[in-house]
Amino acid sequence: MGRHLYRRNDVIRSCLGTQDKNRLFERIFQLTARATRLAANWSVIIIVLALVCAASAFASPENQSLVQGKKAAPQEFAPEEFVSERGGTGFYFAIDLPGADREEVLPFKERWLSSWGRAELNSILENGSQYRHYVRRRLQEEGLPACIEYIPVIESSYKPLAKPASGKSVGLWQFMENSVENYLRLDKWLDERRDPWKSTDAAIKKLKANHKQFGDWLLAIAAYNCGAGAVRRALAKSPQKTFWALAEAKLIPGHAIAYVPNLLAVSDIAQNAAWYKLDLPAAFYDAEIYSPYDDFDYIETRNAISLKALACELRIDEKALLALNPALLYEATPAGESYELRLPRGMKASAEDAIFNIMLKKKDADNN
Repeated sequence: MGRHLYRRNDVIRSCLGTQDKNRLFERIFQLTARATRLAANWSVIIIVLALVCAASAFASPENQSLVQGKKAAPQEFAPEEFVSERGGTGFYFAIDLPGADREEVLPFKERWLSSWGRAELNSILENGSQYRHYVRRRLQEEGLPACIEYIPVIESSYKPLAKPASGKSVGLWQFMENSVENYLRLDKWLDERRDPWKSTDAAIKKLKANHKQFGDWLLAIAAYNCGAGAVRRALAKSPQKTFWALAEAKLIPGHAIAYVPNLLAVSDIAQNAAWYKLDLPAAFYDAEIYSPYDDFDYIETRNAISLKALACELRIDEKALLALNPALLYEATPAGESYELRLPRGMKASAEDAIFNIMLKKKDADNN
């Protein structure tokens, strides 16, 4: 982490890991000498010397027997505090997917940490703020790794209507037409791939199914990108059943080989922004904190209702209503069937009255 890096917990771990009392004190004074060279002031030295008293008590026969006994609780330490080579400070937290420190991930980190990469990541996370809260909440509820929150960063830049030039995939999570079965509705009226909330739930289901099949999150994520069939075929050819082995042997497509390390790079940077000396938009989820981004009312419709007419009756911005229901291809609810329309919180009763008036006007127009 750099030759001038000073790790506070190195001292603690080195001392507590020394069994012999004489060696313990010798190690403490060695580290004190090291701290003298590295520390900018005497505060670190004072803290280190204070460990002598604690270490003496810890090294007593009574405490050693506790450590060696079966009932001894494992030692827990706070995350290490770093002074980053990149100028950041604070705590570095390991992300909940393995491999962020691998050599394969470094080129992607450098990409996102370049001047334009930083600006791009900041813009993506800011634009996605209205969806990230919901994504994070659902991941927590379903027990998925928090890093999955950043899949839409590399899939769609968190744009709910994103559609690549190929036109084969759509939405926040970039579902393809041949992958929506059992997850999302796609017909002449609706394309639920465009719905950030429904597509998030569908992506979670798909990723959970992949994980159940492969028993490994990196393989599950790779399968999300290139398909479960491609991963199954690759595993059958590889003696080592890991993503990194498949990638090294080039048994999966190139885009999938890049996909996982790119996700690890984004996740590590976003979750350790201060350490990388970045100021990125946060989307912390707290069940006790109200968020307007995933708090809606719903109303059931049974006829084709124009969202423009409904917005007019409700006296709200039509764009706001469309943004809550982007799956509607004709900006109207399906005709002749039940449909759950999403509304701003607190507008259900008003919407019921508005729809009654719309249907009444339509009936009068048909009779004239």
